[in-house]
Amino acid sequence: MIVASPLAVIVGLTVLRPDVPSGVPHADAPLGVDQPQGWAEMYIRSWLSASRDDSAGLEAFYPAGQKSTREVGTQIPVDTSTLSVTSPRQGSWTVVVAASMLVQQFDGKHHARLTCAQVNLVGSGEGYVAAALPAPVACPNTLAAVESDYPESAELNGPIGQSVHGFLLAYLVGRGELDRYIAPGTRIGVIVPPLYAEVQLLELRTHEPFEPGQAARPLDGTEIHVTARAWGYDAIGQVTTVDYALTLTARAGRWEVGRIGPAPLLAGIPASPSTKAGE
Repeated sequence: MIVASPLAVIVGLTVLRPDVPSGVPHADAPLGVDQPQGWAEMYIRSWLSASRDDSAGLEAFYPAGQKSTREVGTQIPVDTSTLSVTSPRQGSWTVVVAASMLVQQFDGKHHARLTCAQVNLVGSGEGYVAAALPAPVACPNTLAAVESDYPESAELNGPIGQSVHGFLLAYLVGRGELDRYIAPGTRIGVIVPPLYAEVQLLELRTHEPFEPGQAARPLDGTEIHVTARAWGYDAIGQVTTVDYALTLTARAGRWEVGRIGPAPLLAGIPASPSTKAGE
């Protein structure tokens, strides 16, 4: 049950932002097949999950051996990701890894935590060995919140809102025909199996301003950029909040989704030409 709680991990990692400055080094070169980032991540997972009853997993990475004093299940690694890889000398690799984990508290419950650690491995693609146990280091900071560039509010029950809501229902719930809500030639496929049993549109904002009633009678080819926030209800009624940056195009008097944007528009940053509908 503990490991199968990704929502708790995600929420916890959002709350547990590191406040200390980052000492993470940057990679000297692009990652290559001879660089041991995958092996380093496995080493970190073994180090975090080792207990007084089972420390043998560490020996696959650090034969010198080091018995853990932790009790079983008090620290559970959930996921790892390499932040940087450097080579201080020939055949020596320093890898910084971020790990999300669940840590047991005084009340017996497990809380999500994000940690970063540095490991040094010696060797090549044929084999590696750790020179020491992992050393915890500061994780990258969370920067100040960015400001989205969607100054106009759109009615949830208006023509834009109806098109966006219909699209999300077809895309995330599998209810309705997706082709009805997307522009011709747009390559957007239904998520299979559906993620949610229901979707509720919470907020809708547009980058472009509209005169009263203008959104209801758009000229063909008119393109707008919107951001939509919605609740997705799963089969047991649990809610996940999602955000979508969408490009909509007018055709035959209605709005159709032409593109799911890779990122929302940000204030002070010009939109890329690649944000045209259907691309």
